[in-house]
Amino acid sequence: MVKNIFFLVFSILMVSACAANKGTSISGKIEGASKMSVYLDKMKGGNNSEILLTAETGQDGTFEFKIPEGLKKGIYRLRIGAQLVDILSNGSEKKVVVNGSLSQLNNFEYTVTGSPLTEEYTQKVQDYINKKMDVPSLQKYTGETADPMIGYQIANRLFTVRPEFIDLHNKVSSRYLTAYPEQETAQFYQQVVGQLAQSIKMQSAAAKIQVGQPAPEISLPGPDGKVRKLSSYKGKVVLIDFWASWCGPCRKANPMVVDIYNRYKSKGFDVFSVSLDGVDSRTSAQIQDQQQLNQIIDQQKTRWLAAIQQDQLTWDGHVSDLKKWECAPAQEYGVRSIPQTFLVGRDGKIVALNPKFDLEEQVKKYL
Repeated sequence: MVKNIFFLVFSILMVSACAANKGTSISGKIEGASKMSVYLDKMKGGNNSEILLTAETGQDGTFEFKIPEGLKKGIYRLRIGAQLVDILSNGSEKKVVVNGSLSQLNNFEYTVTGSPLTEEYTQKVQDYINKKMDVPSLQKYTGETADPMIGYQIANRLFTVRPEFIDLHNKVSSRYLTAYPEQETAQFYQQVVGQLAQSIKMQSAAAKIQVGQPAPEISLPGPDGKVRKLSSYKGKVVLIDFWASWCGPCRKANPMVVDIYNRYKSKGFDVFSVSLDGVDSRTSAQIQDQQQLNQIIDQQKTRWLAAIQQDQLTWDGHVSDLKKWECAPAQEYGVRSIPQTFLVGRDGKIVALNPKFDLEEQVKKYL
């Protein structure tokens, strides 16, 4: 009986100890923040956040949050008025203490203890602000040696997502998503960086794809699997036509192109059609079964070939990498919508951008 009672008491103590070890407290003292609301936010990506808890500081600026279930891995933010304190959690914190002055929080002039990731992050930012670390050193640390969560938060706070920092953001995004794939911030960041990279490609393409500039090479497989190259058409007037079987406006425009092709092919006019049929990487990533993915790609190819037959597109120049909008030439040519066409002269240079109703006149002009 005594043994049973001892075991019961021991079990209760162990459960209580585990419960105590599981929770997290975040407390501190903020000078100049008497009787102010303090918010604990969970960051979701960019400036998007969710308010988890709210407290009010005491007369002396003290505050405390208790999270019984403990902080989960992720990025949090203390918000007092317009002032912010970043907290990076590895999920093991028990007692986090924040001290500082209200007017200086946004300058990172505060201390945090009990959170290893936050302590390291704050120290590196302070070193940079106080010129103990220069930009190249901080970028190297951010993209290569920092914990990926620290790297993300430094990149997010100090290196705006702009073209001049795209290489850094690509590195940081890749490391962050690999280390913390479940984090909303990592997923959101990858999307933002991807959109920036795409925008940069488009801007670069816009600079190259101009009348008078050489048409960039296109080298892709045709329906029979053999590679066809745009450069092999040099000496002809060629209409590069980006289209897809699923594109209604493309299919409506095809009869006009067919008519012009049939009437001018004997004089040196040809068409080079690039199909955006297929499956993009986002869709592919959702399909775990490779056999199922191959079947879907085959279906897309079948629809492409059927559209060629149905619309009587009898020229030989049909190509596609079956990657939909991720088609490399489409990105290089800055294609954002279809149908989109480029007329190329006999010398391989672009002579007209997206000719539509004046296509025949343009073709006659350059033959």
